[in-house]
Amino acid sequence: MSKKKEFWNSRAQLGETAGSNDFILKKLEIEALLKKIENNATVLDIGCGNGGTLMTLVEKRNCTGVGIDFAGEMVQLAKTSADNSGCNEKLIFMEGSLPNLPDGIGEFDYIITQRCLINLDSKELQQAAFNNIMKRVSIGGYYLMIESSIQGLASTNELRKLFELEEITPPWHNVFLDEEFVKTWSNDKSVLEEVIPIESTYHFLSRVVYAAVAKKTGEELKYDSDINLLALKLPIIGNLGPIRLWIWQKQ
Repeated sequence: MSKKKEFWNSRAQLGETAGSNDFILKKLEIEALLKKIENNATVLDIGCGNGGTLMTLVEKRNCTGVGIDFAGEMVQLAKTSADNSGCNEKLIFMEGSLPNLPDGIGEFDYIITQRCLINLDSKELQQAAFNNIMKRVSIGGYYLMIESSIQGLASTNELRKLFELEEITPPWHNVFLDEEFVKTWSNDKSVLEEVIPIESTYHFLSRVVYAAVAKKTGEELKYDSDINLLALKLPIIGNLGPIRLWIWQKQ
């Protein structure tokens, strides 16, 4: 078993926070997807983790879908959660690994990833995964790609330097996307419509303002701080933070 697969299998025991301990970031990501996904759509979630995003789409948008994850423990967690929530009749979960996708899964109105491509080891593998994903998007459909960018993280680190805060580096298991390279993926069949820095306000408040205040006061950092929670009430401001929503349409 690879080190990455072992890591994500171990995360499955965390339940709701299996994908990330940062529950505010997860909420911002799901809210961004809900704004783009229409009712009764078919959805493929690659790197589905605990299945929480798909279950929310069933509840809020009456979607049906398939969730794929390369960690078997995550798939089992998603299946159990779907059974417990009553979503099991509308969702299927299975194991699968990018850059390829399982045969016979068909096409979808929407395909989503949330910090999934960054688990691949190179930009070449990321592009290969993107190409295979777009093949599974229905004509007129969308790939909603929520991933982390090198440039976005750098913009935050520039501000952290002003407060003599330690530079944030990507986790060991991640290769952040180069935004300039991602632009080259666009062609006449895969059109990049928009790039949205969905966590810009939150990242500024949490990783710069709150981090600087906590350093001065000696406070232990926590995700549910008052400053962090304020970000949920504010619109997107600026272009900070690594997380981006790339919106691709299949022509």
